[in-house]
This record gives sequence, structure tokens and C-alpha cells, in this order.
Amino acid sequence: MSDKGLQAGGIMGLVGKFLENPVMTNLLMIFFIVGGLMTAVTMRSEVFPTVDVGTISISVPYPGATPLEVEDSITRRVEEAVLGITGVERVRSYAYENRAALTLELEDFVDAYRVKDEVQAAIDSIVDFPPGNAEEPVVTVTQSLSNALTLVLVGQVGERELRAAAELLERDLLALDTVSAITVRGARTKEISIELSEATLRKYDLTFREVAEAIRNSSIELSGGVIKTSDGEILLRTDAKARVGDEFERITVRSSNGGDIVRLSDIATVKDGFADEDLINEYNGVPAILLDILRNESSDILDVKAKVMAYVDDAALTLPKGVQVLVFRDQTEILADRISLLTSNALLGFALVFLLLVATLDLKLAFWVAMGIPISFLGGFLIFGSMGITLNMVTMFALIVVIGIVVDDAIVVGENIYAEQQHGHHEERAAFEGVKNIYGPVLVGVFTTMAAFAPLLFQTGTFAKITRPIPVAVIAILAVSLVEAFFILPSHLRHENRWSKGLLRTIQQKVARGLDAFAIGSLQRLIVRTSQYRYATVAATVGLMMICFALVGNGFVRVVFFPNIEGTEISAKLAMPDGAPFEATAQTMEQLESAIKQVAAEIKAESGEDVIKATAVTVGARYNQASGPGSFSSALMASHLGQMSVELVPTDARSYSAREIGRRWELAVGPLPGVETLSFASTIGPQSVDVGYELAHDDQHALEAAAAELANRLATIGGVNQIDAGLDLGKRQYEFTMTDLGLAAGLKPADLARQLRQAYFGEEVQRIQRGREEVKVYVRYPAEVRRSLEKLSDVRIRLPDGSGVPLSLVADITEGRSPTSIERVNGRRVLTVTADVDEAVTTPNVVNDLIQAEILPALMTKYSGLRWQLEGGSREQSEDFASLFRGFMLAVIIIYALVATQLKSYVQPMIILVSIPLGIAGAILGHMLLGYDLSFVSLFGVVALAGVVVNASVVLIDRYNIELKQEDATALDAAVRATLRRFRPIALTTITTALGLLPIISETSPQAQFLIPMAVSLATGLLFSSFVMLFALPALILVIEDVRGFFSHEHRQAALGKVASDTAE
Repeated sequence: MSDKGLQAGGIMGLVGKFLENPVMTNLLMIFFIVGGLMTAVTMRSEVFPTVDVGTISISVPYPGATPLEVEDSITRRVEEAVLGITGVERVRSYAYENRAALTLELEDFVDAYRVKDEVQAAIDSIVDFPPGNAEEPVVTVTQSLSNALTLVLVGQVGERELRAAAELLERDLLALDTVSAITVRGARTKEISIELSEATLRKYDLTFREVAEAIRNSSIELSGGVIKTSDGEILLRTDAKARVGDEFERITVRSSNGGDIVRLSDIATVKDGFADEDLINEYNGVPAILLDILRNESSDILDVKAKVMAYVDDAALTLPKGVQVLVFRDQTEILADRISLLTSNALLGFALVFLLLVATLDLKLAFWVAMGIPISFLGGFLIFGSMGITLNMVTMFALIVVIGIVVDDAIVVGENIYAEQQHGHHEERAAFEGVKNIYGPVLVGVFTTMAAFAPLLFQTGTFAKITRPIPVAVIAILAVSLVEAFFILPSHLRHENRWSKGLLRTIQQKVARGLDAFAIGSLQRLIVRTSQYRYATVAATVGLMMICFALVGNGFVRVVFFPNIEGTEISAKLAMPDGAPFEATAQTMEQLESAIKQVAAEIKAESGEDVIKATAVTVGARYNQASGPGSFSSALMASHLGQMSVELVPTDARSYSAREIGRRWELAVGPLPGVETLSFASTIGPQSVDVGYELAHDDQHALEAAAAELANRLATIGGVNQIDAGLDLGKRQYEFTMTDLGLAAGLKPADLARQLRQAYFGEEVQRIQRGREEVKVYVRYPAEVRRSLEKLSDVRIRLPDGSGVPLSLVADITEGRSPTSIERVNGRRVLTVTADVDEAVTTPNVVNDLIQAEILPALMTKYSGLRWQLEGGSREQSEDFASLFRGFMLAVIIIYALVATQLKSYVQPMIILVSIPLGIAGAILGHMLLGYDLSFVSLFGVVALAGVVVNASVVLIDRYNIELKQEDATALDAAVRATLRRFRPIALTTITTALGLLPIISETSPQAQFLIPMAVSLATGLLFSSFVMLFALPALILVIEDVRGFFSHEHRQAALGKVASDTAE
């Protein structure tokens, strides 16, 4: 074959070059394989993609302040400063005891660090801020951190020894290049408390202020300057700073000319230990400190674990006697299980696709078509691996989704090349013509699939960010598959030698004869019949779609937001009423612990399985796992809070799912008296409440009444549980107001407040840096006084003349309540009403529809001025669905444009687009038949389906246009012949896609369940649409031809002639 014979422009020119140069073809194939393998082995691994949370955090410590003080002095002023900054979508603030926390939610695709600089500048411009006792605000861009594993330090040793070992581990682990941050849990804050009794103060005629000033003046470190001598410069420095308790005890508080010295040890007890915080942290019943090892998006989770465990193995030899380091919540085990599961499903899908190809195509064609899968995959790895995409559950699922799709173009091209060979073309010419005759529809088919996935790149919302690697991976793999089908495959098929021989050849011939007999027999008769009764066929198709859509509307197929993802951990979070005694919280947590042990014993008796690997219990705090560095930055410390985590054995070692164990635990616990909220969780991935409504009103009383009424109405809805009205009864509070006697004595309210603060909260006199932690030094009353209500009457207040009087003489005491937290959104107080939904009874969608249709309108009528908006999972669901719908519509528009360009028609693409609602109907039907709820994951499959289902119709319509150009061809003949000619490739591409997804659909492993709805949408939607369109498409074509004929010039002339004839008569 001469060079001139294969010359052409554009894509076909390149095809000719590759056909004439097999070395170039093979080098390209080797490049994809070797480059892909090298990229794959160096790709970072993680369970789920690390996503940018898109928020800025502002933290302002305000020691000793109540939430009301924090709201007035901190949150209101910061809100006023930052509201209106470009890029800030929402400002959410929380006023707690001792601190303010603000979260700025950013708009999508903005530069978070630019916004952070503007926020910092706005805060710096606030006059007289922060207030006196508050610390400087800390503004940070929230890091995208995830937990790699948790280390547990346990041992029957003292708290000081355990804390020292934890500090050693934390310091050394942070030095590892793979560890981004560490969250320490279960360790109290270090503190030096200098405790003075009222009797001692009176004995020595001292005040808190005098003692504090004496400490500040004696514990000092100060440079005195420099002496410049001929020998050089000499620094002058005074270092009398106390750094440990013994050194503080030696500080002189008072001295006299007679040589009498009163040291701090004479009048006070110095406790160099930990803050007076009620906290229990246990692992398997033993005191423990937990270290969450956090990694950022640039770290590989397997690499993190390897280096951490290598250090731990060495450090174990140097730890104090009796202290052990254990591994808890190892995410790499979850990753290994999931990757292994998905890999086996991918291989099985590949095997099924290959077997189908071998049964229907020559072995050579089947082999090279199937080889397109690994070549395309490895080429895809080369592309998306270099873009920073990691190896995780989502990317693995993308590979499974595309297994069947990726061979579609190769099947069509390969079959066409073989057809050209049968028509008398040889070698390169047959391959060249085979590509030339089909490359347009194939190109459009791949581009429509890409177009369906492309809008998913720009979706907003947490779930969309997590699933973003799917469109990246799919588009990259499809792009390589196109290159493989046009440039690599034809070169390997250009020779006419067949590989199928003997029994295999016999089987293939029987399959081919069977397909041909079916096509020219039953299928042809059905197509002819449905085409003749085309209007009935179209009506039946529309009716079938409407029935499938009605399955959702009538509740036969339920709609949920996010399917449950099986985890290896179950947990419980407890909240007692605000201000509840620590002992009551600890007792309730013991009941939770006993309940899970009871469940484990019952399962052991039933199946002989040990399902619990370890338990971790915390009383006095609630931690948000892996939310950021720092010992307490991710914790809420309060005596009424508690939580428990139960790590289960791996899924392959138990027959009970985490969800089932969690459900039995909840039943075993039952109702607990005195508990405000108790929630259980047994899944991983995005977690939020099912029902969440944020209420706002200018009148606080009306707001609280509306929230309480909404919560009461929710309680009447079946299946709604764990209802939280967001109401904060608050802690008991004693409010002090000056008496006339106190005012007459010259005492100011500020003096009274300062002295009470010194006595109970303490006066901070110094800060000492110990390693990575800053230790505060306080002067205050002893702990036994601060914990006794009766001792309050013994407090002495110093008057301006230096005399001391009982507190009751100068102040009246009123008992009230103080909220423990105040939530605000965009400068307005809000209450958030939340609830969970038992999906065995109803769904969040049904509940939210009822709330918005009936309950909220009634509340807004009753409480004029009430405003509401979705919050939690409800808001995420609404935003994600809206974003997905916009993406879907954009995909449809792009698909229409691509098809219209290829077919050079405005009308025919509209016929093809009918396959999209047909595919959606098939997806709904598939969910019902297989027993799955329609979820947000399912809709991702539907969006992907939009690009796939049109491919068969494009190929069929393209063939119809060719057949219609034949001499004496009628529309009916052309439609029937086109359908029969394209039946085999359409059937092959449809079934290969479905077979590629079949293993994951058939998977019974709990950890694969959340992936199945997307596969069900794609497989069943494609099968249903392709089958129905074989009959509906010819009927639609003929209906359009009828319409065209009706409005044609000849028809109009005939109609006018008939009208004229009738008039003449």
C-alpha cells in the first residue's frame, strides 16, 4: 500500500501514519503501559479523597467569660467586621464559656488565603479589641486534614508520666515528614495553681492583687542591655524567672527591715500539675491518651503508617515501664479492604467482558479490544495521576464504571475493520476504511460520554468534592481509549489472519448464527410491526416512562440523600443537661459501656464471634475527630458531655454489620433518665443530621417558643428520632449586684467583679513555655473552696480603705440561668432544630416535605417574623441536588450540540435525546427490582448514563441516514435495515458495559453497598434504554418523517387542491 493510498487530512491522516508505521504504534502503546505503571505505583493512597472544606476559622480565647459576655464583646464585633467581605458566603459564630469560635463559609472557587488576609485586616481595624482579659484572635484557613491512624498510650501509671510519654511521642512524630499534625485527646491542660485561703490572707493582711504583683515582680527574666568593651560586647541579663512549682514556692512575697521574710510557700499551696478539669479517658478500661495522626492531601496514608509504626517500634523500648503504644482506628486497614474488594470486582468485570467478546468476536479482535481496557486504564493513570488524583475508593469505583464503556469504541471500530476486510479490502486499506467510515459517530459517542461526566467537575457541595475524581478519571481513560481505538487497534487488526480455530471457532459461528437468526427473524418482525404501529409504540414508550417515574412519586422507590457506608467503628455521643455533675455523666457512660459488652456477649453466644476489638471512652469532653491540630482545638470540654467509640474486628472476621451491632447497642441502652441527647453512629463518610432547620427571630422568646413547637411536631412524625430543639436551659448562675452599703463604702462594681474572679477563676500572673505547650500560672482559692457553695459566704471583699467585709454585705445575690453556648448566623441569633430519621419507617425527603408543606407555614403564621432555612444534611442535600441538576442540564445541552453537529440536523438529536429519560426510567426500575433506594449516588450514575445511552442511538441514526440515501429506499426500509445492521454492535456495547458493572452490583460485602446504586443506575438504565430504543427509535423516526411529510410542499399543495375541489363542488 503506497503512502498516497492512505493520505488524508485531520484525524484520518494520523490514522494513516500509524497504520504505515507499526513501530510508532507499538511505542505509543508501550508509553501508555510503562508510564501508567510507573505512575500507578507512585500514586498516593487514601480511603476517601481529601477535600478542601472551604472555611476560615477565627478563635478568640476569653478566659473566665460567660457566653453572654463572649457574644457582646467578641462575636458581635467580629461579625460586623467580616460580614460583607467578598468571598464570604456565611458567618457562623459560637459563643462558649471562655472562648469564641467563628467559622466563615466561603464561596466556591475563591482564594481562601486572600480572604483570610482581608479578614485579618478587618479584625485588626476593630477599635479596642480584644477586650482586657481576652487573647488575640487566631485566624486560620481550615486545613484539609484526615486521620491516618490513632495511637493509644495506655498504662497503669500516673497522669504525669503518661502525659510525658505522650509529649515525647507527639514531638518526635511531628518531626516525620509524612505527619501533618497530631491531635492529643484525653490529656488535661498543664497549669500551675497557687492556692490561697481566705484565712491565710487575713492572717498576713494580704490581698490577691498583692500576691500576684509580688510573683510578677520576683519571677522575671529581663535583658539589661549591652556593655561594649575593648574585648567585645557583653550582654546583661536578669534571670529570676520561676519555671517549676518549687521555684515559685521560694518567691518572696513580703519582707521587713527586721529580716522577716514571707515566702510564697508560707502562705500558699503551689500545685504544679494540671488544670482543674473533670476528664476521664480510657481505652479498654485503662487510663489512656490518644494521639490522632493527621495527614494532609499531599501525604500517602500507607507511607504515614509505615513511618509512624517504624518510629513506634523503636520508641517502645524507651517508654516508661508499664506504658504501651497501641494502634486504634487504623484507616489503612479500611483502605486495604476496600481496594482489595474493588480490585477483585474490576478483574471479575474485565473477565466477564473478555468472555463475551471471545464468544461473539474472533479471538484476535476480542483480544485486542480487551487489551484496550488495560492500555486505556494505564494511560488514564498517567494523566490523572499526574494531576494529583489519589488511589482511593472513589477512583477505584471510577475504574469499575468505565470498564464496560471503554471498549465500546474499540468494538465498533474493530467490527467495522473486519467488515471492510470481508468486503474485499486488504491490510492497511481495510483498517483505514474501517476507521474512516465510523470515526465520526465513534468520536461523538465518546465525546457525549465525556460531556455527561464533565459537569460533575464543577459541582459544589461536600459530596461533589469527594466524588470529583470520578469524572477526572473517566474522562482521562476515555480520552486514551479513543487514541487506542483510532491509532493502536487498527494497526494490530490490519492483517487478515484470524486466531479463532477449532472448538472456539465453532462456538463463535454458532453464536453469530444465533444472533443473525434472531436479528433477521424475531427482531426484524418486531421492529417492522412496531414501526407500522409507530404511534402506538411511541405512546407505549411514553407510558412506560411515566409508570417508572411514578414509582418514585408513589413511594415504591424511596429517595434518600446518602446511602450508609459500612465502617469498622460504632460510636455514641452523650449530652446530659447543661451543668450536670461530672459524676452523673460518668455513671451514664458506664451504662453505655455495659450495654455494648452485653451485645458483644449475645453475639458471641449466637455465632461464636468476637466482634469488638477495642473500646475508647471519654467523659467530660467531646472530640471532633481529625478536625485540626492542637490538644483541645477540636474538643468541647464540659462536665455534661461524653462519648464512646467501639472498634470492631475487620468485616471479613464477622457476620454482623456495624449497622446491625450499632442498632442492637442502641436497643440495649434503651431510654436513659436525665439524658438530654444520645446519638449513635455506625457509618463512615459524610455524616450529618437527616432533618435540620435553622430558625431566626428578632424576639428571643418567640424564637425559643417556635423551636420548641417545631420539635414537638417532629416528635409526632413516625420514624423521626433523636430530636434536638437547640434550646439551652443553661447552667445555674449567681448574679451579683452592689448593695447601697457597698456603694457607700466606695466599692465599685469593677472591684467586686475583679475580686470574685481572682478568688474563683484565678488571676493569671505568668505564662511559661514548656516544650510545645504554654503553661499558665494562676493565683486563686483552693479547689475545695471553689467547689463548695457553702464557702461562698466566707468570701471577704476588700474595701478601698483596706478593710475586708463579708460578700453578703456589699452584694445581693440573684440566682438565674446562663446559656452554655450561643449560636449566631450572619449576625443574627439562631436556634437549630435537628432530628434523625429511621429509614426503615420513612425517609428524610418525606419528612422534610411534610415540614415545609404543613408545619413551617403554620409556625410562620403563628410567630410573625420567623425566618427559617435548611441546615445540616437537609441544606447539603438541597444544595447538592440543585448543583447536580444544573450539571445534568448542561450535559444534555452539550450532548445535543455534539450530536447535532455530527448529524447536521436540529431534529434528529431531539429523537436521540429521548434515550436519556428512557435511561432514567430504567434506572428507577432497576432500583425497585433490586431493592435499592434512589440516592444522590444513584443520581451521579444517572448523569453518567446520559452520555452513554445516546451512543447507541447516534450510531443507529447515522446508519439510518446512510440507508435512506440508497436508491428507492423508504423511511420504513431504512429504519428497519439500520436497526438490524447496528443491532450486533449496540448489543455488544450495551452488554459489555453492564457486565463490567455486574460484579459490583452483585457484591454482598457491606463496605461496597454505597457504591452499588451508581452502578445500578448505569447498568439497568443502559440495558432498559438500549432495548426499548431498538423499537422506539425507528417508530420515532417514522413519526418525524410523517410530520415532515405533513408539512412538506407536496402535501400542502395536495391539501390546497382538495380544498379547491371541495369548494367547486
